[in-house]
Amino acid sequence: MDAVFTFILYALLLIVVSMVGAVLPRVRDLSDRQAHLLLALSAGIFLGLLFFLLLPEAIHECEDGGFDIHEFCYALAAGFVMIMAVETYLKHRHMCTCDCQCCQEAHSHKLTSISSFIGLSVHAACDGLALAAAFLAGEEVGLLTTVGMCIHKFVVLFSLSSTMVLTDYSNRQAINRLFAFALITPVAGLLFFGLFSGISTEGLTGIPLAFAAGTFLYVTVCDMLPEAFHRKGDDVRSIGLVIVGLVLILLFTLCFPHTH
Repeated sequence: MDAVFTFILYALLLIVVSMVGAVLPRVRDLSDRQAHLLLALSAGIFLGLLFFLLLPEAIHECEDGGFDIHEFCYALAAGFVMIMAVETYLKHRHMCTCDCQCCQEAHSHKLTSISSFIGLSVHAACDGLALAAAFLAGEEVGLLTTVGMCIHKFVVLFSLSSTMVLTDYSNRQAINRLFAFALITPVAGLLFFGLFSGISTEGLTGIPLAFAAGTFLYVTVCDMLPEAFHRKGDDVRSIGLVIVGLVLILLFTLCFPHTH
C-alpha cells in the first residue's frame, strides 16, 4: 500500500511538471512569425526525441524482447502509415469549406496538432509502463526514473503545446487537451503497476515504441518541418532553431538518461 501511495505522489509530481511545460508557450500572445519560429524549435525537439530517445530505446527494447531489426522496421513503418492514414481521413472528414489561405492554414495546423497528439500518446503509454517497471524494481530506482521523466515530459508537453499555438483552439481548449495528455503516463503507469506486480516487464515496450517512432517520423518530417519553413525570409532562423532543439534533446539525454 505504501508503494502505491508513493507511486501516486510521484505521478502527481509528473503531472505538475508536465503542465508547466504545457503552459509556457502560451504565457503571452505570439505573432504569426514568432509562432512559426517556436514551431521550428519544436520540430528540432521532435527530431531529437526521435533520433536520440525513441529510436535507440525502441531498438534496445526490441532486442531485449527477442525481436529482430526487420520486426522493428515493420512496426516503424506501421506507425508511419497509420498516422498518415488518420491524418488523410481527418483531412477529408473535416474538410474546410472556406478556400481562403487563412482558413486552409488554420485547418492544416489543427491536423498537425492532432497527429502529434496521437503519436505522442503511444509513447506516453509506454512511458507509463517504464515508470511502473522502475517502481517495481525499487522506490529509489523509481525516484530517479521520475526525475528523468519529469524533464522528458516537460520538453514533450512544451513541444506539443507549441503545435497548438497556431491552431484555432482557445487557451482553455488547448490546456484541457494538454492536461488529458499529461494524465496518460501516470494513469497508464498505475494500471501497469497493478498489472505487472511480480512479473518481468523486460522487452514489452519494444514494438509499441517502434510504432510510436513511426508516428513521430511522419509528424516531424511531413507536418512540422514543412510548417516551420512555411514563412519566407526566416529560413536561416528556422534552421538555427531546429538545430537548437536537436542540441537541447541531445544534452537532456546525456545528462538525464531516459531508458526503458
